[in-house]
Amino acid sequence: MNAASRRTATRRHAQTEIVALYGSPEKQLERVRWRNNVTGEPTEKPIRHLFLFIGADPAASWLKDSGVALDAKNFVLTGLDVPSDVRPSNNRSRRPLPLETSVRGVFAIGDVRSGSVKRVGAAIGEGAVAVAELHALLANDAAASR
Repeated sequence: MNAASRRTATRRHAQTEIVALYGSPEKQLERVRWRNNVTGEPTEKPIRHLFLFIGADPAASWLKDSGVALDAKNFVLTGLDVPSDVRPSNNRSRRPLPLETSVRGVFAIGDVRSGSVKRVGAAIGEGAVAVAELHALLANDAAASR
């Protein structure tokens, strides 16, 4: 078998819903059935590998009246992306920390954050950074109150 015949095609199917996955007795993926959500047309193909990208729509519209600034697509603005006219809700004239929102002490990480890379590993790293930023914020508050 030559390299060309072993090569697999990668295809993107937007507006499509997986409706069935079929496996072998050895617990390996063998077939996938999907439906086009626009036309309703079902398709089933022999497929051994599958990557799903669910989408990048934030579920943050509930923050709309909270003082947390959102971008035009409802992603949470953080750090330097927080407009200067929104910063007063931060209760200080200082700039928000890189993962801090327009509300002082409220941080956003992962997919919901405007400008994030939408990857799990990045969200894990952002979580660690947010903890460090929160510790710094609390330490500064403690020092200021002395």
